[in-house]
Amino acid sequence: MSSQLDGEVTPDWGAASEPNQPHPTPESTTPSVATPSVQTVLETVFGLREKELTTYEAVSADPGASTKELADRLDRDRSNINRSVTQLEAAGLVTRHRRILDSGGYYYANFAAPEEVLQQLVDEALDQWVAEARSTVADHQWDATRESATDS
Repeated sequence: MSSQLDGEVTPDWGAASEPNQPHPTPESTTPSVATPSVQTVLETVFGLREKELTTYEAVSADPGASTKELADRLDRDRSNINRSVTQLEAAGLVTRHRRILDSGGYYYANFAAPEEVLQQLVDEALDQWVAEARSTVADHQWDATRESATDS
């Protein structure tokens, strides 16, 4: 027997037909976990999307680039670049510095966080994400999930 949970077939641990089958334990099984890419980690822990990550790579490759320069390089709208940079700035991955033009006016120069700062930010965000994920799993009502999956 099996039940459906998120579209996956899972063993029915309560099946009466196999009463002598032991339940797997953490000591007897090793879960198969895929190694995430850096992009997946940044998307997950910071809530970033591919556009923000592409913008981050462009800022890293061209320190001090203006929004216009980034927009030209990435073939995107300046407003779109501004939204991405704002998201990156909120995550602490990018800073903007106001630069005064000799001809009057100003622009913002964009800089990626130094590698050691980036590593610290990612480590802290990942630790926080793992704690939140553990809390979510600990608070989850597994029996209710199983019942609602079999009701469908």
